[in-house]
Amino acid sequence: MKGLLVRIALGVFGLLTVAVLILAVFNDKGMLQVRNQSKKLTTVQDEITQIDAENKQLTKEIQALRTDATTIERLAREELKLVKPGEIVLVSPDK
Repeated sequence: MKGLLVRIALGVFGLLTVAVLILAVFNDKGMLQVRNQSKKLTTVQDEITQIDAENKQLTKEIQALRTDATTIERLAREELKLVKPGEIVLVSPDK
């Protein structure tokens, strides 16, 4: 009789252990969910780093456009196709 009770107790303990492990892995706060959230966090942190670098570059460009005459002149020539008085513009046909 004692042997049967020990077997039942071990069986119940084993089932409870398996149930707890399954919950630990597949629960909404389980290992799989934590891993997925960790991957998302890493992705978002990479995006933040990239956007921050882009923001710094744009800030430098804005500062240059506000203060640097050479940058303003270059942009006017490239984007707006402006020339200084007296300059001759040679236009080649597009291929």
